[in-house]
Amino acid sequence: MFLSDYLKLDTQLDDRDIFDPIMETDSNFFINIQRLKKAETPEFQNSYFRINDLFRKIIKLLDKASEKNGADIFYKQALQLFDFSEVNGIGLGFAEEKTGSGFGKQLSKKVIDTAYDIVKAGITDPEFFELLPLFQDNVGPDRLSDMIATIILPDIRQYTERIMSELEIDPEHYPEYEFSEGYLINPYKKYQILLLPIEILHKLPVAESWEDIESVVSENETIRALMNHEVAEEWKKYSASTKKYYIRENIFKDTEAFKTVLDDYCKAELDQYDLGDRIDYFLEKLCQKILKLDIDWKSKLDLSKVGSLEAAKEILDYFKSWVEYNKGWEVIQDANSINREKIVQRVIHLAGMSYIKANNLSLSCEPDEGRGPVDFKVSRGQDITIIEVKLSSNSQYLHGYEVQIEEYAKAEQTDKMIYVLVNLSHPRKVSKIRKLHDDNIAASKRTPELVIVDSQKKISASRA
Repeated sequence: MFLSDYLKLDTQLDDRDIFDPIMETDSNFFINIQRLKKAETPEFQNSYFRINDLFRKIIKLLDKASEKNGADIFYKQALQLFDFSEVNGIGLGFAEEKTGSGFGKQLSKKVIDTAYDIVKAGITDPEFFELLPLFQDNVGPDRLSDMIATIILPDIRQYTERIMSELEIDPEHYPEYEFSEGYLINPYKKYQILLLPIEILHKLPVAESWEDIESVVSENETIRALMNHEVAEEWKKYSASTKKYYIRENIFKDTEAFKTVLDDYCKAELDQYDLGDRIDYFLEKLCQKILKLDIDWKSKLDLSKVGSLEAAKEILDYFKSWVEYNKGWEVIQDANSINREKIVQRVIHLAGMSYIKANNLSLSCEPDEGRGPVDFKVSRGQDITIIEVKLSSNSQYLHGYEVQIEEYAKAEQTDKMIYVLVNLSHPRKVSKIRKLHDDNIAASKRTPELVIVDSQKKISASRA
C-alpha cells in the first residue's frame, strides 16, 4: 500500500513531486548529497551546508587529536559527533525488517579511525566523507543515505509539517488515523511518517560514476591514472575489501592524489532521477493504477464455459484495450527501454489475476517445461494455452513467432498458442508478421493466433 492509497490522496503526492512511499517496506532509493546541492525545495536549500558543517567540526577535532582511542578527548568528541541511526520514517533503503541498522558503534569507530588517518595525511576537505562507500568496508549507499538523513532530519521534519498542513493531513481530517506529536503514524511499522521531495532522491546517494568501486575504476580516468599498473591489471581478481583498502591507502591518504579525485567529484553534476527507472517501484505504481479500474470478471462470464484459450483471449483483449484506449501506451512508451518487455509481461499478468481466480484457472508467468520459459501459461488441468509476448523493437520478434512458441507448445503438449506483438512504432514489422501469419493459415500450417497491440503514441480525439 502506498501512502497515497492509505490517505486516499489519489495523485496529489505525484502531482506535487512528493515521494509516495510504500507503507509496508522500504523503497530502494536514497537521499543524494549532490542532488541536495541544487535542491529548490525551500526546506532543503541549506541542507548541503548543514552536512558539511558537521563534517568540518569532526575534521577539526581529529586534526587536534593525538591518537586513535577514547582516552584522547578530541578523538572521543569526534566519535560522539559521528553517531547516525536509521531515520525510519522516510521508508528508503534496503531494510527487510521494520527498521534498519544505521552505523552502530563498531562501524562508527572504524570510519573515524580511517578519517583520522586521512586528516593526518593533510586532507581537510569535508567532502571526503561523501565518498565513504568508496573506501570504507561495510559502508554502502543505504548507510550513507541514513547518515545524510540523520544530519538533515530538522529539514525533513519541517518539510513534512508543511506538506501535511497543505494537504490537511491531521487528526481533524483523519480522525480514525493514529498521530503522534502531530505526525501520522505508519500502521505497519508503527513510526512517524516523514516526507521527502523527489528531487533529492536517486538510485544511489552519490554520483553515478561513484556508485561502486567497479564503476569508479572502469569509468573514472583520474583514479585509473593514479593506480599502479600491476594493480590495475589484477583489479578484477581482488575482493571488495582489498579494493577498498588499496584506494584508501594509495589514493585517499595521498594528499595530491586525493585532491585530484575530489576535484573531479565536486565538478560532477547529477540530473534529477526518474523514479520510474527502478522497475520494482514502477511496477508497484502501475499495479496501483490498474487495480483502481476494479474489473468485475465474475459478472461478465459464465464460469462453466470458460476454457484456457477463451480465458487467454479475454485477458489479452483487456490488455489491448487498456493500451490502445486508456493511455496504457504512455506507460509502455515512457518506460526504460531495458525494462519495457518485463513491464508489459507484468501488466498482462496483473490484468489476468482476478479473471483467473474467478474462473478457477491457473496463470503461470515464465514456466519452463524444458525448452526455456514461455511468457505465460493459462491452464486448468490438461487444458493449456501458452502466450508469448514480444515488442516490435525486439530483433527476435519473427523468431519468437516462427520457432520459439512452437517449441514451447511441444514442451507443454498443447496446440493452443497465442503470439502477442506490441507495436512501439514499427509498421513494416507489423506488416511482415501479418503477411507471414496469413500465408501460414492459407497453407494450413499449424500457427499461433496472432494479437497485435498498438502501443504507438496517440494524438487526442479532437485532433484525430
